[in-house]
Amino acid sequence: MNPTQRSQERYVLELLSSLSYRTGELPTYLQHLASGVSQLLGVDWSIVTLYDNGVGQVVGSSIELPDEELSPYETHGTIASNVFSTGQAFIVEDVSTNPGCGVIDPGYQAYLGVPLRSPQGTIMGTVCSLHRYPRHFTVEEVGIVELFAERAATAIDNYNLYQQQRRFNEILEAEMAKRTEELKVAQMKLVEQERLAAIGEFATTIIHEIRNPLMTMLLGLKLL
Repeated sequence: MNPTQRSQERYVLELLSSLSYRTGELPTYLQHLASGVSQLLGVDWSIVTLYDNGVGQVVGSSIELPDEELSPYETHGTIASNVFSTGQAFIVEDVSTNPGCGVIDPGYQAYLGVPLRSPQGTIMGTVCSLHRYPRHFTVEEVGIVELFAERAATAIDNYNLYQQQRRFNEILEAEMAKRTEELKVAQMKLVEQERLAAIGEFATTIIHEIRNPLMTMLLGLKLL
């Protein structure tokens, strides 16, 4: 390995180590990740997309995009659909010589896309890099993007698990609050029942204490 390769590898590791989805929201993390890919490869644009049943959505971009570019879109016929269908990295060095590669964003000539694969092996999206001029992508560059894709997939999976756990905790807290309130109501009813029982017992005692003298008086009156 020559000094340039060592320096690049060290830079890649440093950049990956500096990225953490725990320090902020996931979109910001993915934006930084896409920017890191563009910086390392020296390309004009890199994006992270998520894919679900033929629909894709940009969730991280190295350049600021208008809101309409962030809307869900049909992936069928796009250049990224090759990544979804093969599950492998897809490279087009010059779209003008590959008319059947699929639709690419206007103004871009070169494309590199790698699958965003979940820890369970499911392809959840892509990490794509685009360049305005024809460009050759080396095996090392593909490997770099695959490293970033692996990190992005892990972050997305962990983030989703975190959101699921948070929703579960919210449901659990709501259920606990409901049960606590029900327990308070039940305790209040029990206290009320005990109070009424005590009043009834006291009344029974009073009646008994009054009835005995009355019966004696009635018996005396009858004898008289």
